Amino acid sequence: MAYAQLVAQGLAPGMIMQVFEATAERIRFWAGGAEHILAPVLARQISVVPHPRPAAAESARPVERLTALRPGQEALVAAIAPACHGAERRRLLDLGILPGTRIQAALASPSGNPVAYRVRGSLIALRASQAEQIQISRLEEVST
Repeated sequence: MAYAQLVAQGLAPGMIMQVFEATAERIRFWAGGAEHILAPVLARQISVVPHPRPAAAESARPVERLTALRPGQEALVAAIAPACHGAERRRLLDLGILPGTRIQAALASPSGNPVAYRVRGSLIALRASQAEQIQISRLEEVST
């Protein structure tokens, strides 16, 4: 049951996390591109080990989720969330969404979901739930 609750929170084995606050009432941390708050009884079900942090990582751009891009903005794919697996992960990989790939939010449907993204010269539509699984690093915006 605890594992199901952690998965529902978007947490998965192998994720890197940074703890902000640990009190008797809650544990607040950043993982998978989002802030999470867990009760200590649930947080005790997670095993963590220190992650060595290279000096270059300190100056790296922050990682966000693809849903943060607005039409016309570009980014680089940083990773696909570890919680995304099976057929959904395979589909994203088949569409060319790999770490280091440039991705641009091209246009949004009238309801805002799905959004068309330009990837490797093709337009693909992703639902918000799919785009949430894609972690990005923003590129500097170029004015023309």
